[in-house]
Amino acid sequence: MQTTRYALSAALLASTTLVPVAALAQDAPSSEAEDVITVRFQYIPDDRRVTSEVSAALSIDDLETTGDSDLAAALVRVTGLSTTGGKFVVVRGLNERYSNTLLNGSPMPSPEPFRRAAPLDIFPTNVLSNVLVQKTFSPEFPGEFGGGVIGVETATLPDDRFLTIGVGGSFDTVTTGNNGLTYDGSDTDWLGYDDGLRDLPAELAEIFNTTRVGNNLPAAQQQAIGRSLVNSELWVLQTVDTDANGSIDFSAGDRFDFDGFSLGLTAAGSYSNEWVTREGIRGRGGVDGTSARYINGPANDDFSDVAAPEDASDNYMGTENVIDVSGMLSVGIDWYNDHEINFLTMALRSTSKEARTQTEFNAGGNGVFLTDSLEWFERQVLFNQLSGEHVFSFLGDLALDWRISDATATRDAPYQREYRYEYSGAGLQYGGNVADNRTSFSEIEDNTQDAGFDLALPLTVFERDVELKAGMAVTSREREAYTRTFSFEQGGVGLPSDLRFSRIDYIFAPQNIVDERLRLVETGGLSFPEAYEGRMNVRAYYAGADIAVNDFVRAAVGARFEDGVQKVDTFAFPANAGDSGLLETRIEEDYVLPAVTLTWTFADNLQLRTGYSQSIARPQFRELAFAEFFNTDTDQRFQGNPYLVNTEIESYDARLEYYFGREEFVTVGVFHKVLENPIEEYILPTGDSLGTSFINAPEATLTGAEFEFEKVFDLSNRFDRPFFNDREWFIKTNYTYIQSEVSADGTVTIAQGAFGQPSANVLDAAGFIDDGRALQGQSEHLFNVQLGFETFDGRARGALLFNYTGERTRAVADLNTGNPAIIEQVPNSLDLVYSRTLDLRGNDWDFGFSIRNILGDGYEATQSAGGVELPVDTYDVGTEFSISISRSW
Repeated sequence: MQTTRYALSAALLASTTLVPVAALAQDAPSSEAEDVITVRFQYIPDDRRVTSEVSAALSIDDLETTGDSDLAAALVRVTGLSTTGGKFVVVRGLNERYSNTLLNGSPMPSPEPFRRAAPLDIFPTNVLSNVLVQKTFSPEFPGEFGGGVIGVETATLPDDRFLTIGVGGSFDTVTTGNNGLTYDGSDTDWLGYDDGLRDLPAELAEIFNTTRVGNNLPAAQQQAIGRSLVNSELWVLQTVDTDANGSIDFSAGDRFDFDGFSLGLTAAGSYSNEWVTREGIRGRGGVDGTSARYINGPANDDFSDVAAPEDASDNYMGTENVIDVSGMLSVGIDWYNDHEINFLTMALRSTSKEARTQTEFNAGGNGVFLTDSLEWFERQVLFNQLSGEHVFSFLGDLALDWRISDATATRDAPYQREYRYEYSGAGLQYGGNVADNRTSFSEIEDNTQDAGFDLALPLTVFERDVELKAGMAVTSREREAYTRTFSFEQGGVGLPSDLRFSRIDYIFAPQNIVDERLRLVETGGLSFPEAYEGRMNVRAYYAGADIAVNDFVRAAVGARFEDGVQKVDTFAFPANAGDSGLLETRIEEDYVLPAVTLTWTFADNLQLRTGYSQSIARPQFRELAFAEFFNTDTDQRFQGNPYLVNTEIESYDARLEYYFGREEFVTVGVFHKVLENPIEEYILPTGDSLGTSFINAPEATLTGAEFEFEKVFDLSNRFDRPFFNDREWFIKTNYTYIQSEVSADGTVTIAQGAFGQPSANVLDAAGFIDDGRALQGQSEHLFNVQLGFETFDGRARGALLFNYTGERTRAVADLNTGNPAIIEQVPNSLDLVYSRTLDLRGNDWDFGFSIRNILGDGYEATQSAGGVELPVDTYDVGTEFSISISRSW
C-alpha cells in the first residue's frame, strides 16, 4: 500500500528529526522539576524525504503546471532524465535498456520492435495520479535496475462523483497549413484503425506460414499473389496542406459509501490527432583522407556527385500523422479504511501514418535517386491488473500489498513500402530492379504476466523504530516477432522503357504483373531468419529493513534474490533446411543483489543520504536474436548477437538534502556506477546502408553530479498590487553533469554465420571500441528551470519552462572504416504555459494556453573529422501554439 508505506516512512523519519529533550522550567519558581518537550528539528514532509532512496516524484499538480500531454514529455523536467525520440527515458545517461517502467507495481511490456522499455509517449497524463522516479536500487524493485525505475500510478477510488470533458487544438509554424506528405490509405485511418485495406491478402495468407514466395511457385499462383497486393492507395505519395492538431478527453468517477465499505469507479479516455512534418538534410558521412565528407547524401547542382558539406541543401521531407487513443477503467472497493481491492483495465494505442521522400546521390549506385517511403504502425498495450492493499491492525499494523497482472503489447506494421526512381536526362525513371521496391509485413506480440506481494511490518526494537520488509514476485515474458519482405523483379521480357517513366501505381498495375513483365519474389530471409521468439522467466524474493539506528541516523538495508532464465530462438518461413532448430541463446543466472542506504539527519532539516547497491541489466530479445531487421527510424539494418551476457552493475550514491519549507528544498548529489559487460552497438560494414550489431564491452564507468532547487515566494508584502496579492511564485531548477568511459581493455565476442547457424568469434575489443569514449546516448549536461505562479485559490497558474539536453552520441564511430561517430543535439525547449478557471454563468470552465519551443530550435545530427562538420540529419521543429478548454461537473 503506497500511502501506508509513505506514512510508515514518514513516521520513521520523524523519529530521527523530532527529538524530545527534558529540561527544567525557568519561567517560574517551583519545588519540582517539570518535563518540557522541546522540538529541536521541524519536520517538513516531502516525498523525496520520506522515501529511503534517492528519488523524485511528479504529482498531478506538477503535470498541470507543465501542461505536458504525455508522460515522456513530462519526465524531461526531472533531474537527471532525458528522452530519446520523445518516447524512451534516459536516466542519468543510461539509455532505456537500463530502465524499467512499472504500472501500479507491475512491469509494462513494449510494443516497439527495437526496445524492451515501454514508450512513455503513449501514456496520456489524464490517466495518471502520481509518477515516482527512483534512481537508487532497493530490493522491492526488479533486479534489472541500472539507471532507475519509473513507477506510474493510476487513480483508484475517487473522493466524490465527477465528470470532466476537455477539447484542445494546436498548430505549429513548420507543419500546420504548410505542404506535407501523405497517401490515401483506408477510409478510417483518421481513427487510428485500418478498415481492412491493409489486411494480409487471402492469396498470400494461404501460404504465409508454409511457403516462400518465389519462382518455385506455379507462375499463375505467383502472379495472383502479386496482383492481390493493394496498389494505388498504398503506393502513391501526395502533397497536402497539413491540418491542425486536435484532441478530446474525458474522465469520470463516482463513489458509493455504505456501512463499513466504499465502492469506487473511475474511467478515462482520450483521442488525439497530430501532424508533424520534418524537412532537412539526410546523408551518411565518411572520411576522405582526414576530413569528413558525404558518402551518400545531398547531390550537388549538376547531380554528378554528392555535395560538399557547405553546399548541402534540404534533400529529405517526411510527414507523420499520429493518432492516439486510450481508455482506462478502474473499480475499487475499500472497507474499514484498512483494506482495498482494485481492478484496472487499460488500453493504450498509438498509430503512426508516415510518408517521406528523399533525394540523394548514392555512391554505390553512382547516381541520384528519389526514394519514397510509406508506413503504417499500430502500437497497442492492453493491461489488466487485480491488486490489493491491506493493513492488519491485530498483527501490529502489518501491511500487505499484492498484485496479479497480464499485459500484452502488439505492433503491427503492414505494407511498409519503399520504391526509388533515378534521375536521368529524360527525367525520373524507375529502374525496375528487385532492389528498387520493397513491401514488408511485420508484427510483434509481447506478453508479460506478473504476480507478487509485498509485506511491511512496523516494530519497536530496543526503543528504536524498525520497518521490516519482504516479498516475492514471479514474472514471465514472451515475445514473438517476424518481418516478411517482398519485391517485384523483372520478368522474362521486362518493363517497356516508356512505362518506367510512369507513376508507381501505373507500373505496378495488375496488367503489368504478368510473367513477362513483373514477378513478386520474397527478398527477406535470404541470409538470416526473419523471425524470433523469446521467453524469460524470473522468480524473485527479497527481504529488508528500515531502521532508526539512533535519533539522527536511519538505515535501509536488504537484498534481492533473482533466478532468471532467458531464451531466444530464430526461425524462418517456412523452416529453412540450414536451420538446425536448436536454441541459439539460453542465459540462466542466479543473483543476490544487496542494497544499503544510510540517511544522517545532522542538522535542522539537513540530511545526508548515502547508498550502495548491486543490480543487473539483461540483453533485450532483439539484441540476442540472430536475425536481421530494418529500423525505419534510423534507416539502418541490425542483427542480434546470441553470445551476449548480462551486465552487472555496482552503484554508489550520496546526496545532501536541505528542506526549508513545504515544497522548498535544495539537494546536491553525486553518483558513480561501474558496469561490467555493458551492451554496446557497433558498426557492421554492409555496403551502402548502415548496419549495426551488439557486443559486451569489457567495462564502463559513469560518474555524475546532480543539483536541484525549489523555492516558493510570497511577494504580496513587497508589491501591493492585485497581480501579486493573490498568488505565490515559484522557481524550480535542476542541473546534472555526467561523464562516462567505455573500456577497450579486453575482448569481445561477435556472432558470425547465417541461417540460424551462428558461431562465436572472440576478438580484441580495441578493434570495436574507441577506448575511453562515452556511453552511447549519454549527454554531459542536463538542465531545467521553471519560473511561475499559482493563485492561492488554485484557479490560475502559469510557468515559463526551459529544458536543455547536451549533445550525445547517436551512433558510435566505425573503427573498421574510420567513419566518425554521429553526434546529435536535441532541440533546447523554451515553453510558456498558462491555465485559468473562469466562472461562466455559474459554471467553472478551465482554459489552457501554451507556446512550445519559443526559440524555434531544431534538431541536428553531425559527423566531424579534420575540422569539417557534416550535417547528416537535420530538421526544423517549429514553434507550437495550443489551446484547451474543459468543463467539470
